[in-house]
Amino acid sequence: MPLTVSLITDPSDFSQISPLDYDAWRTPYNPQLKHFRPSLPSRAEEIAYAKNKAVKRLQQNDPNRFIIKVTDDETGEIIGWAVWVVNDEKDGDGEGDGKTVAYWYPEGSEEREFAEVFINGLWGFVGRRVTRRHMDLASVVVATSHRHRGAGRLLLRWGTAKADELGIETVISSLPSARGAYEKSGFGCIEVLPPDPELFRKKEEGEGGVKRGDKWKELLKDNLSGWLMWRPIGRDWREGDRAPWMDTEA
Repeated sequence: MPLTVSLITDPSDFSQISPLDYDAWRTPYNPQLKHFRPSLPSRAEEIAYAKNKAVKRLQQNDPNRFIIKVTDDETGEIIGWAVWVVNDEKDGDGEGDGKTVAYWYPEGSEEREFAEVFINGLWGFVGRRVTRRHMDLASVVVATSHRHRGAGRLLLRWGTAKADELGIETVISSLPSARGAYEKSGFGCIEVLPPDPELFRKKEEGEGGVKRGDKWKELLKDNLSGWLMWRPIGRDWREGDRAPWMDTEA
């Protein structure tokens, strides 16, 4: 059955997308998900929260944010979606107002502090390398019952085509499980995205000499590494290609 990629313009699409997104992000297990999203008492509450947030994003009409969907032409069902963002400025090293605050966790909790160290360390690592205007993949997901139909590749190729149109390179922070899919869509695996060393330092030292508790140790058991993926302007990555920052690193 044919599939079609298009921009999302109607907020009502999120009535289909939000449940799909909730379920698909959990298969396979994603060890990083809990640091980026709140854990609410029920599936229904989490879906409602995500829908409200997505609708607000759409209604902001940000010209640098492209929210797209894949639809099954025969059934009209939305089976996947993605968010591509043009990053016009250097991400920075996590200092100043650009820091993420994990407001979805209680203030003072180990979960909140862990999430903030992890997220800001990740964006800081990427930002110190990718300093030119580029296209970022903020999110991509396909319904579990519709995988292996080419929907994910359509969503990825839409983004790389838009990046080529704009004359910019494309960057993805990939989970280990997604590396192969990105490589099949023209990206090169440039380097490991390691968890911030501060996560391990805080476990042992802590502020004021107080060590973190069992929750911190539990969160550290997950594989928090990833891959920094890159695609040059106008074509797919080829063996031997070097990302721009590789020639400027000391």
